[in-house]
Amino acid sequence: MLRNFINNTAIKLMISRGRKNLSDMEKQSFYPMKQNEELLMNIVKKNKDTEYGLEHNFSNIKSIEDFQRNVPISGYEDFAPYIERMKNGEKNLITSSKILGYSRTSGSSGVPKFIPATKESLDPYIRYTWVRALALGADEMVRKGRGSKLGRGVFLSPVTNEVLPNGLSCSNIAEITARHYGFFYPYLLAVPSRNLFDMHDGDYIYNIYRFALMDEDVSFIFSVFFSINVSQMTYLQKNWQVIVDDIEKGTINESINMKPELRSQLLSVIKPMPERAKYLRKQFEQGFDNTLYRRLWPRLAVISSIGNASFKPAADYIRGFSDDIPLDFSSYGSSEGLVAVCYKLNSTDMQLLTDSCFYEFIPMGEPDSNAVTLDKLEKGKQYEIIITTQSGLYRYRLKDIVEIEGFRNKCPLIKYVYRKGQLFNIAGEKFSEEDARHTIEMLEEAHNIKLDRWLFYQDESVMPNRYSLVVESDLDIDWDSCIDELEGYMGKLCKRYSSQREKAFIERLIIQHQQSGTHDAWMKRCISQGASTAQVKPVHSLDNEAKREFFLSRLK
Repeated sequence: MLRNFINNTAIKLMISRGRKNLSDMEKQSFYPMKQNEELLMNIVKKNKDTEYGLEHNFSNIKSIEDFQRNVPISGYEDFAPYIERMKNGEKNLITSSKILGYSRTSGSSGVPKFIPATKESLDPYIRYTWVRALALGADEMVRKGRGSKLGRGVFLSPVTNEVLPNGLSCSNIAEITARHYGFFYPYLLAVPSRNLFDMHDGDYIYNIYRFALMDEDVSFIFSVFFSINVSQMTYLQKNWQVIVDDIEKGTINESINMKPELRSQLLSVIKPMPERAKYLRKQFEQGFDNTLYRRLWPRLAVISSIGNASFKPAADYIRGFSDDIPLDFSSYGSSEGLVAVCYKLNSTDMQLLTDSCFYEFIPMGEPDSNAVTLDKLEKGKQYEIIITTQSGLYRYRLKDIVEIEGFRNKCPLIKYVYRKGQLFNIAGEKFSEEDARHTIEMLEEAHNIKLDRWLFYQDESVMPNRYSLVVESDLDIDWDSCIDELEGYMGKLCKRYSSQREKAFIERLIIQHQQSGTHDAWMKRCISQGASTAQVKPVHSLDNEAKREFFLSRLK
């Protein structure tokens, strides 16, 4: 079949390119500072005649020191006026490159941000996401003696297909990047057309699994975050019978919410598959155990998604269905720029991408003027990361705190720790979101439970202030009896928490209960305000007033 021939050819090309990119990463690890400085000088030179470049004397910048003297450390609010003008058609304001679209984010304060995307800024996402993961998965297949041939894959994240009045895409960065593969979708993925499934067309999860389960040769699964995999696995557990029945009959059940035109389009390309349905029904009836993925798709080579920091519990959950299938923990970055990626499977070691952005790092607790370049980083220390991008953001605060875990040759390996504003610090204890997450993990292990929907916040209704843990759960557990246990875990993770508690600088922790459905309602609200499902992250702290009002107004 023509489709299979093109699939095989496209996958081979992507694997080959992915291997080259992984090889380039290793080579770059020997001279990261040289490459990063060259990138900065190229960015400055290319944009010296933009309005921003003229305002900040780009034509006379010949070194990193010149750049730091002429360009201030900035935030989105500093670039927003330029971006609004760009959306209205003006060009050559902060970048001389053609704008291919805007990544719209909900913003930390709930106010949408529109991050411009250019060919240069998207290129790292193309080189270091799909193709990198495919190469890693194919090499793992070879090592396990399963051959190197990969079939089509599954992209679990939904799309929005939204555009601005000027016709440019306005979505998340993963979707804008993925559009570069649009022509190849039917050959790379188990979708029947060049369009991914739009969340506004109806039950997009049904659509994804309807075609994924039809294809016995699915070889890779991608999503933005592992939390997406978790919610969709829950859906599959509840709805597999309807999906399998439809695969058997070549139908789409009338109970499935779907726009009529899409239903008609899909029905025209599907046919009854009784043998495949018989096989699937047997696998599901056997149970949702750690062999499920392998039984559904024997040639599955890799599951790729962001699974560090807040998403680690979701990754652990998916591992429970994936047996020996390797997980790729993908990348660390944002709509503004791709910062680091994993260079091996089943590992969260992330190598800084020196050809993606120019980086500066402010040591924790030090003034902005002490920002250093990547060659001055020290293992074990934490820094606020500042990026200069290939789409017109200069010395831009991501507001992320990262930790240097080590080095691959000379290139830093970084770990996202927390976002500024999500640090709890009542009395100098500096209890991070990472500490909070580990506290919950220790509680889960001690009681053999799973707690997905929780958050901490600083309760200012008492003096001294205290921490409150808010849980949305129907678990049969005596929560009040867990308070001392939790405080013990918190003190083990953050020594100053114990000492400040002993000094009565912090009041005793309390546990409160969230109304059922609150976290789902927050996700729906964010989506209604323009965020995509892929962008709505689990809420574990109330880092802005919108979250605070929303969650605290829904306490039991």
